[in-house]
Amino acid sequence: MDFKHKNHLVSSYLTLQKQIKEISDTICEGRSPTGVSASLTPLPKNLQDAIMDYLKKVSELFEQLVKRYAVNELDNMTKKEPVSATIMWTSILLRQLQETVSDVHPKVFERKFGKLDPEERAYITDIIDQIIKELTDALKLV
Repeated sequence: MDFKHKNHLVSSYLTLQKQIKEISDTICEGRSPTGVSASLTPLPKNLQDAIMDYLKKVSELFEQLVKRYAVNELDNMTKKEPVSATIMWTSILLRQLQETVSDVHPKVFERKFGKLDPEERAYITDIIDQIIKELTDALKLV
């Protein structure tokens, strides 16, 4: 098996782990996979356990495969990056959050969706400005 095979094997394994976690969150905790819709009702405990037993076996079998053919690549891909990488991603995510919030600021909101009444505009402006200040302060930490 060459390095392309091994890297794809490890990438597939890591994706599988993420998907299993998502399934677990959905069936056990009622978290929607979209992350933005209403909460779901968790499955009954006996059904959760049965599904998770199968997924545990799937995970173990796939891990067995990866460890046989690509253990070094797995170790390399799962080692922790330095704190500078975490800081970089935190900065990016905080900026994305700022963009999401800024989209609700009346200057943008009204241009896209029409005029608000003056009380709504004032209240939304105040709240969004406060949120943006908090995010700006958080960004100063990274």
